[in-house]
Amino acid sequence: MRIARSHVVQVLRAAGKAEQATRAERELGVEVDTEDDADLLRDLGIDPGSRAQGGGLATS
Repeated sequence: MRIARSHVVQVLRAAGKAEQATRAERELGVEVDTEDDADLLRDLGIDPGSRAQGGGLATS
């Protein structure tokens, strides 16, 4: 599933993870593939499977 990097950044900032949000802006492409970028998303504190399950992105 593809999502906008800005959405990932927004979710991280809303969760109080400013450092991870800044890293996401640096390291993710404009469009994020939750399968191809799953390891990086997990490292940033995002559950890459949460969106595919019909919900929004979930932080861990």
